[in-house]
Amino acid sequence: MMFISRFNRLIRNKIVWSIFAFLVVLSFVAWQTQTGRSPREEADRAAATLDGKPIPEAEARSAYFNSYLYMTLMLGRQLKLTPRVDAALRHMAWRRLIALRGAQEVRLSAGPEEVVATIQQQPFLQDKGQFSAERYIAFVRQYLAGLRASENQFEEYIRQEILMTKARMMLAQATWVAPFEIEQIYRQLYDTFIVSYVMLTRDDLEPTVKVSDAEAQAYFTAHTNDFIIPEKMRVKFVSFPFERFLDEGAVLDSDLRGYYDEHIEEFTGAATGDLLSARSFEEVEDTLRDRLAQEAAMAAAGDQAADFEVTLAPDRQGQAPSFEAAASAAGLSVVTSALFSLKEPLRGLEAGLDFNRTAFSLRPTPEDYFSQPVRGSNAYYVLAFEERTHARLPDFAEVRSAARQAARAAALSNKLAQTATAIHQSAEGALRQGRTFAQAIRPFSLEVITTEPFTLRTGADTEDEQAFYELAKKIMFLNAGELTEVIVAADGIIIGHVDSRVTADRTLLESIKNDLAQYLRQRREDLAFREWQEYLLVEHKFALAAAQPKVADEEEPEEPDEDDDGDGGQRPDDG
Repeated sequence: MMFISRFNRLIRNKIVWSIFAFLVVLSFVAWQTQTGRSPREEADRAAATLDGKPIPEAEARSAYFNSYLYMTLMLGRQLKLTPRVDAALRHMAWRRLIALRGAQEVRLSAGPEEVVATIQQQPFLQDKGQFSAERYIAFVRQYLAGLRASENQFEEYIRQEILMTKARMMLAQATWVAPFEIEQIYRQLYDTFIVSYVMLTRDDLEPTVKVSDAEAQAYFTAHTNDFIIPEKMRVKFVSFPFERFLDEGAVLDSDLRGYYDEHIEEFTGAATGDLLSARSFEEVEDTLRDRLAQEAAMAAAGDQAADFEVTLAPDRQGQAPSFEAAASAAGLSVVTSALFSLKEPLRGLEAGLDFNRTAFSLRPTPEDYFSQPVRGSNAYYVLAFEERTHARLPDFAEVRSAARQAARAAALSNKLAQTATAIHQSAEGALRQGRTFAQAIRPFSLEVITTEPFTLRTGADTEDEQAFYELAKKIMFLNAGELTEVIVAADGIIIGHVDSRVTADRTLLESIKNDLAQYLRQRREDLAFREWQEYLLVEHKFALAAAQPKVADEEEPEEPDEDDDGDGGQRPDDG
């Protein structure tokens, strides 16, 4: 039950509890505002069936909420419920639900006394080695209340965790770690390697790749759908910049002081030991004045944008000013955009893709041709329908440049693969004839990089850490004198050779073999538990009751990668 132990320091200070409760409340506010759904609705929309029968709503909701609670306790922080996080929680929920049903099938149970004992054993609820009822009450009233969860819900969560632990222990009885495996992982970590490798990048080959018009047109013909010009919009809009309403002198000192008092946790941090210290009002006064002035300016701009929107609505007789006339009366300039697609940010406009989505929702009718205010990073905007073009397939001449670029990229990829294969085959042949790796690579005029002696446990001193990481994953399974396969890297390929591999001293193995065995056993137990969950889902014919509605991602660069298996939830994975 170590997933709760991260809170053992938080309980010591009332201020910290207040801060954490505040953050958790924010997480649920973010949940509501970003997805427009409550936790109950999140579970309800993910309804599924087992053995052809609908999973009860309460059971699905409990699995979803307890998965969220598990992650908040594990991470010790709020979760921002992005579409990826939501999908991961739903996958976790189905695995949790089927594991609990499986535990019941094999007659595992957790009585009230086990729940109480488990709660009392949590380090963060103890004072001088003894369970503290006062700390538990604080946990219930502050942390759980911040999650809108009750004491009974937490006890049920603990009961489920006990059942999951028992199921894991049951499966763990079937796991075994052979001495050979321990020695193998020890050698992978502690053997001393010297490795030589070469890298071939796209940039190295780019000057050698040429594409003619005929080749570009052939590529266009073979990949026509890649060049479809999407549906596009052109809009008129007026803007309400925040800076137009900025007035720091209008911020009252009493408002500054009140804001400081209400948000003291924002200015509180660690001092010494477990103590906390807040920055003084004087230290943050200028920052607060700027913040409140910015917020007031944003609100004022939003109000004026909303007032302008109202002037565009037809009256009871159906009369309304034109967009241009309303803008002129308000002293606003009307800007007409270029044509843009749904996912094409407008240049020079810091409005994000909310602007695009709003534009594509407009219709050329008196009631629907204009938008509600759209907030950008530095202004509000009100949009008006101007023109909409349908998706179409262009002529080659219209996309000649894009087709040539795409054809060249494809040709470059093909040449990289072909060259890499030729280098690898040539190197293999030269090594069989007794040549060194450097001699084998010499005909290709590539720089051979040779490492200093290193172990995988400590790593090598290299300028390109990512390339070394990809190389290390391969060489750990090779012996001295062996060549890696062609390794695909971010911007090219890598081919490595194990020049030397010195077996680690077995003296250290004797002192750490138990730790290695525990590590391997834990990984194997985790795998067995997940495979058991997967088996149960298949055995009980798990299926989503309906296709899951898609939630638009936040408009920001996509982060690499929380695994997105694209399976629509049919094979849940708590990853």
